[in-house]
Amino acid sequence: MKTELFLALLLLTSPLSAQEAPANATPFEAESTAGAKVSFPADYKGKVVMLDFWATWCGPCVAEVPNLTKVHADLKPKGFEVLGISLDNERTKDKLAAFTQEKGMTWTQICDGKGWDAELGRLYGVRAIPSCFLVDGTTGKILAKGTELRGASLRPTIEKALGLPLSGIPPVAAARPAARPAVPSAPPPPPDPLLEIAPKVVKPGKFLNHEVVKTQLKSPKPGPVSLSTESTQSKSSRDVARLSRAAHLRAGWYYRCTRCDKMHLSLAGAYAVAPDVVATANHVIDPPATLKEGWLIVANTDNEIFPTTAILGADAKSDAALVRVIGGGLKPLPLRADVELGEPAYCFSDPLKHRGYFSAGIVNRLYSTDAKEDPASQRLNVSTDWAQGSSGSAVLDEYGNVIGHVARIQTFNSNPAPSSGTTLVMHEAIPAKTVLNLVKRVNEAAMK
Repeated sequence: MKTELFLALLLLTSPLSAQEAPANATPFEAESTAGAKVSFPADYKGKVVMLDFWATWCGPCVAEVPNLTKVHADLKPKGFEVLGISLDNERTKDKLAAFTQEKGMTWTQICDGKGWDAELGRLYGVRAIPSCFLVDGTTGKILAKGTELRGASLRPTIEKALGLPLSGIPPVAAARPAARPAVPSAPPPPPDPLLEIAPKVVKPGKFLNHEVVKTQLKSPKPGPVSLSTESTQSKSSRDVARLSRAAHLRAGWYYRCTRCDKMHLSLAGAYAVAPDVVATANHVIDPPATLKEGWLIVANTDNEIFPTTAILGADAKSDAALVRVIGGGLKPLPLRADVELGEPAYCFSDPLKHRGYFSAGIVNRLYSTDAKEDPASQRLNVSTDWAQGSSGSAVLDEYGNVIGHVARIQTFNSNPAPSSGTTLVMHEAIPAKTVLNLVKRVNEAAMK
């Protein structure tokens, strides 16, 4: 019998992590654990329904249950429903009914007992859980996904989808786990100076606002992109660090929060590929779930803010985006496509808001996230360090070329119980050849 993997997805920036999904939900028919026929989304016309891919052995999934059950109970009369898709296998499937009853999970559950090979999981391309999609039951349109449907973002996302005023009710916290040995916590990051600088610089009309960004993510405004020549001169790790710091950018949102009405920053990494063009992960420029109004900004390590003028190209599946900015002083980095296993790799980023962290590793793996090996699904693993806030940061080779940018972290455990077994942490990056492909498409579109 195959050993079940415990997989938890850690999102790297505050909107979505790079969960991939079509604009509309894929219809299906299945049998619930109670033996009833389920037709999705036909059975949920007039409702807003959340597809919840989870498992009883998934710690992060279970931690979301108290909040989800409370939101479901409160908003079910308003038209909210949940359809659970359990990735429990034949060994753990038998405990599903008792588990859901004990936890107050009153909604319909589907489980075919195939674990990670579950048919509906494969249909929706689920490779990590919890994985959620909010769907309009009448039109089949996907309204939200990923971190918009977790923790503090869950209730306001559902309320917004139902057309309700935001209640401001805080999320229900999961029960505390059994005491474990104390682990020293990282020191709190210092205040971000951009919070004081942004009000003086960010003015409506000079930066892309959230409405324009939403529109251009669907219909980009291509323009010519001129790339730098690939470097062939080897550098010391110290020189790569200096180059990384000088070229590192931060991209994301300066926005007013729907919950507190205060201005916040939601920034991750980015890098210039031309004097006026910035590349980053596509999910970095997705507007935050709690955004009331906001502006897409780009800043360098000296806290100089550059106005954004257009989304030249964006691809959610390949998790890459190109943004046009105004201003001087950007230091473009060359892109290199032909990467091999074992090559040195370096990353300069701002993990967990701790700015200026440089790490070294190697290229561990080159692979595709789907069986078809679509160019947009190409990925690489590297052993440099990063965490939330690092998304979009450049991964460099020993010559100072970009070989990829930060996408996400995946944590695998060999046992269902997260407190035991062998844990493997995968650092996933988007290859530079994917960005080069996006640049090529943008330039071709600009010439039409």
